[in-house]
Parts: sequence; C-alpha cells; structure tokens
Amino acid sequence: MGDFLQYVEMDSFLHKLDPRSKFLFFIIMSVLTSFIKTGAALLFLLAVFVFIWSAGRIGKYMIELLKRIRVLLIFIILLWLILGVFQVNEGPWILRDSLTLFGREYTISLEWFDFYKGGVFGLRIFLMISAFYTVILSTNFSQIILGLRSWRVPYAVAFGVGLIFQIIPIIIKEFSTIMEAQSSRGLEVEKCSAVAKMKNYVIVSLPLLFRVLGKGHSISLAMHYYKLDFKVKRTSYKVVRSSRLDVLFITVTIISTVITSIMHYLFYIPL
Repeated sequence: MGDFLQYVEMDSFLHKLDPRSKFLFFIIMSVLTSFIKTGAALLFLLAVFVFIWSAGRIGKYMIELLKRIRVLLIFIILLWLILGVFQVNEGPWILRDSLTLFGREYTISLEWFDFYKGGVFGLRIFLMISAFYTVILSTNFSQIILGLRSWRVPYAVAFGVGLIFQIIPIIIKEFSTIMEAQSSRGLEVEKCSAVAKMKNYVIVSLPLLFRVLGKGHSISLAMHYYKLDFKVKRTSYKVVRSSRLDVLFITVTIISTVITSIMHYLFYIPL
C-alpha cells in the first residue's frame, strides 16, 4: 500500500479499458466537478465513483487516498466556515452575535448552511483528485502516451502529459516522506490545531521544493543521457482498441454526467 499513488498492476475492468476512455473520463469529470456546486448532485457523483472503484477493485486505494488528503479537506471546510462567520445567511443558525471593531459594528453568524457550503467544496476537491487517481491507478505511463498518440497528438505533447501524470504522484509521495521524517524529529503534524497544521505545512514546503527540483533535474539528465529526440518517428507493438467494456464505461460516464447536471439545476442552492 506504500505505493498506492502509482500504477497498480491487476486484472480488473478498469485496467482492461482503452486508455483513451479513461482519459476522456478524467476530462469530463474534471470539467463537471469544476462547476457543480449542489450537494445532492455531488453525492450522486460520489456514488458513481464508488461503484466504479468497487468494480475496478481499487476501492482500498481510494480510501487510503482519502486518509492522506483528509487534512487538506478539513482545511477547506474550516476555511469556508471562517469565511461564513462574517456573512449572514437565511435559515437556522448556531451562533449569532455582534462585535465592534475599529468603531464599526460587525455581525458574526455561524449557520448550518456554512457547514453545507464547506462540505460541498470539500467534496468537489475530493472528486477532482479522485478522477485523476482513478486514471493513475489503472493506466501506466506508456498506455497514456499510446492513447494520446492514437488521437494524433504530437509525441512531445503526449510524452509531457504522460510525464505529468507520473510526476504528480511522485511529488505527493515525496511530501509524505518529508512529513514522516519531520514527525520522527518531533514536529507534530496531525495532533495539533488547524493553525499549527498550516504553520507546519509551510515549514515542510521548503525541503519539498528542493526535492521536487532534484527530481526534475534527474529526469532532465536521464532524457539527455538517453538522447531523447521527439522528432524521431516511433512505432509500437501494442495497438489500443476499444471494446464493449469501453462502450459501457463511456455510456455510464455520459449518463452520470447528464443526471448530475440535471440534479445540479433542480436542487441548486446559491452559495
């Protein structure tokens, strides 16, 4: 489970899919979650994701992903709660009071709607990240490039996109390693207040920057030593082909997108 952020070799329907189908799924879900702001629609989309993860046998990896990014999600929810305190909304409230600051009177109000708003934005971020890792866990580097090349995407662009899909998990893994190292030196990260957590994350950001720069330098040296030339015409023994599974997967994706969009407009509450 230590390498859960990287491609996992297994025999599942997700791994058998055409990489183009999974890449199309990623694009559609990224666009969809960028504008959906309705709790009911997002919960429906989460149920679709859970179904796909269960059928693709990657559910345990997504649970581990949720554990790893829970601090980020909690931070997002707390941020919206703090912002919501200074905005009065209609509906049942938990705390409401007035204070005078610099000669001006302000109303502090904490409503249940603030928790709803924080949950909506936290769920949106989780679904965005999950769509990315659904592709990462079931598609290796060469499959991504091969799928994009079949769309007549230039090799340099296809290679760059595939590299991005590989580098981001590496960066997050490096971040996890640094956090564990700092914890072993006595820097408390998990069992502390939200303000202390943000301060600690700032502290580890500098070594993370140097580690990322080092990884980038190593990749560039490897490309130089192996004389990578994007102008050379390349062939492949493998040929990507769509199957009935791809048709079914894309159909489920489109239907889920339509239903989510309809639910968004039917149950939308201005945030």
